[in-house]
Amino acid sequence: MGASMKSPRSRHLLFRSLSTGALHTSQTAGADAVPMHDPPLAPRDEAVFLLNIAAEVEHAVMVQYLFAAYSLRDPSQFTDDQAALVRDWRQAIAMVAREEMGHLVTVQNLLRSLGAPLSLARDEFPMNTGFYPFAFRLEPLSKNSAAKYAFVEMPPIAAATGIDGVMAAEIADITKRADEDNTGQPVNRVGKLYEQLKTIIESLPTTEFSGSSVSQQARFDEWGLGQHDILILSVGKRSEALEALNKISEQGEGPVTAGAAADPGSHFQRFLNIYRHFPDDNSWQPAYPTIEDPNVRTSVMGVDNPGQITQSEARLWAQLLNARYRRLLMTLQHALEIEAPAPTDLKGTARGLLISWAFSEMYQLRSIADLLFTLPATAAVGEKRTAGPPFEMPSSLSLPTLEADRWRLQSSMLQSAEMIVTSLTALPATRGADFLKGMADADAEAMQIANRVASQ
Repeated sequence: MGASMKSPRSRHLLFRSLSTGALHTSQTAGADAVPMHDPPLAPRDEAVFLLNIAAEVEHAVMVQYLFAAYSLRDPSQFTDDQAALVRDWRQAIAMVAREEMGHLVTVQNLLRSLGAPLSLARDEFPMNTGFYPFAFRLEPLSKNSAAKYAFVEMPPIAAATGIDGVMAAEIADITKRADEDNTGQPVNRVGKLYEQLKTIIESLPTTEFSGSSVSQQARFDEWGLGQHDILILSVGKRSEALEALNKISEQGEGPVTAGAAADPGSHFQRFLNIYRHFPDDNSWQPAYPTIEDPNVRTSVMGVDNPGQITQSEARLWAQLLNARYRRLLMTLQHALEIEAPAPTDLKGTARGLLISWAFSEMYQLRSIADLLFTLPATAAVGEKRTAGPPFEMPSSLSLPTLEADRWRLQSSMLQSAEMIVTSLTALPATRGADFLKGMADADAEAMQIANRVASQ
């Protein structure tokens, strides 16, 4: 994106240095600078602005972590010791991604508590606002990317002086590798955003928070999968907002008190462990040789698009993944627009049905992603790169105003996926025939339900 082009979110930002107080543009701001609006926003407006950035960040890192986890090869290809590492890494990163989903949903509850709209958007190549951790990049797991992920989850005490066995030399190498993987640009800690958010939330009057909004917020019993490490926190008052922000920060960074024992389950420690054990001597390759930033965008004359998937079968599977990803986002949003019943009454409700559909889409995405990593990215002779899940954002995340029209949208999204499935099954030797048959049957049933509800 050229220097003259600015996203709406960063159009009116200046950056204040925490060390000197001086104001800078995004091009001259240092690593310690935080954004501020010109002219300033009212405190509640500023909190909503930062929560929207938090939602984008949580969404973006979740997708990039999922891509990294899926990019790991089948453990059966390795020795017993190597296979154990690959299984552990995939499980650890997938768990982090699920916890990031919890963070994203809790941020929606924070927005609801302030009377703000939901925010599930994610810029595919976000402008730097001082809070985005790194340039959005779908890439296979490597030692450098593991270092980058460890850095963004790093607690401030580790970045400054080391923490519980993480020495200064190791932090220096992590920082160097993280910047290298971010096209040479400095990487931001995610905790920096939540530190600023807590400061602003503390300044808001208690009357800015709506207790009645809790009935439309996500709940743990709906979205937590029974795993208590997944944070789905309701927010009806300021103290609950601060508690939610603190818990999100601690799950990523672990304890941030000097001398505190490290939390082995924190995101920082999980990525640190992968960084420490990931080979950097090319003795073995844990991840597929995947094309970076895979996409199925239509080529434009003169525009370089090195990540484009062009092999016919892989392209259709990638398009299908995008269709399922769109439905996941829209269905999640649709569910949160319906008031929650009592916890014991969820089954058989419209909200409960939408939540079950959202979880179904998560499993569909994982299956399609796994298949994409086994297909060539292009039809070129000698192509060694595999395809991968593009996770391209839909053209719009806007829900219709009327509830009947939201159910019509559900039906339309299913029809769009159905057309891609028809094209896939028409190929002479497509893979996943049983998977596609099961998906088509489930979609046909869901379409009947959506049409019936819309007509009522």
